[in-house]
Amino acid sequence: MKKKIKIGFVVLVFIVVSVCGMSVYRHFTAPKKESVPLETVIQNSSDLTTQKMVISDVFECTKGKIPLLTKKDFLVQYRTTVTAGFDVSEAEVEETKDKVTITIPHCTVDEDSVKIKSDDITLYDTNFAMLNVEPEALLEVLGEAETRAKKLAESDEYGFIVAADANAENVVHSLYDNIVDGRKVVVEFK
Repeated sequence: MKKKIKIGFVVLVFIVVSVCGMSVYRHFTAPKKESVPLETVIQNSSDLTTQKMVISDVFECTKGKIPLLTKKDFLVQYRTTVTAGFDVSEAEVEETKDKVTITIPHCTVDEDSVKIKSDDITLYDTNFAMLNVEPEALLEVLGEAETRAKKLAESDEYGFIVAADANAENVVHSLYDNIVDGRKVVVEFK
């Protein structure tokens, strides 16, 4: 009986040593998990669009100089989707033991998103003129509509930029909260 206990004990020790040995072997031979520098997390993104707004506006416009001959008054109605975001290349990441601070620029209106297509603009003639408006004047109207759209998007009236900043903060938190090993994530604006 003592011999069976000794053999059982030796087999048990052999199994424990084998399992421990295999665990140690796997630990040292397993591929190492490489950590990505936190700066590259946000910079691997491109420019981040954080807010969209559809602008539909009507304004009065006058083109031409000679009344009843070339002077035209008309209403301009347009619709465009404007976006805002920030340039991630300007983001800065600072790490400490307790927190990760990400400093980003305030959001701005994307200039390319303000472009109004010819399908999205309608002119309504409000008076009579014998001659038509020149094409250059119509291009000026399109430029005026784009300028108005940008001013509306940047105005405080709609809170578009404020909302874009708030969404930018949420996006940065979603990028970092789960990868900073329990540290606090702080988002600041330049």
